[in-house]
Amino acid sequence: MNRWIRSVTRAGLGLVTLAASLVMPATAASANYVPAAGDWGPYYIVNNANHRCLDAAAQGNGANGTRIQIWDCYPPTQHNQMWYLHWLTDDSFEVINDASGTCLDAPAQWGGVDGTPLQLWDCYPPTQYNQMWSLKSMPDGGRRIQGVQSNRALYPAGDGNGSTVQLLYVETTDLRESWTLVQY
Repeated sequence: MNRWIRSVTRAGLGLVTLAASLVMPATAASANYVPAAGDWGPYYIVNNANHRCLDAAAQGNGANGTRIQIWDCYPPTQHNQMWYLHWLTDDSFEVINDASGTCLDAPAQWGGVDGTPLQLWDCYPPTQYNQMWSLKSMPDGGRRIQGVQSNRALYPAGDGNGSTVQLLYVETTDLRESWTLVQY
């Protein structure tokens, strides 16, 4: 009986090894955005309250409407968490996702009110104001990313993975409005 179990086990391990060798290795998402001269980045944009990264939900594959959330940071190959700042004026820029080449967007139909959920959308420079952002200094040394059109800040609705990032009225001391740009 023992010999039979050993031979079946060896045969089973051989099949597992064969199956594993036939599976293609997993590849990380690749960068799609080609930076323009003067762009800053790529950055991981890390929230100073919960230490999670600004993340384009992987399920959306970077298509228009892909939701923006916070998620544990997974550098250096998580391109849906990597962002470029594409400067449009001296103090405003687009935030462009490295994986998709699409822009951080506050949907126009929401009008920039508190609670507006952020998404990815095709970039429409230079006057698509709901896709234009500015950086403001925070007391903790971080930066507030603020909408040019709405004058509201990027704000995670919660602290856990998958929490939606939305616009919220500026509170000068709220750490959830404070972000650090970590260059990779």
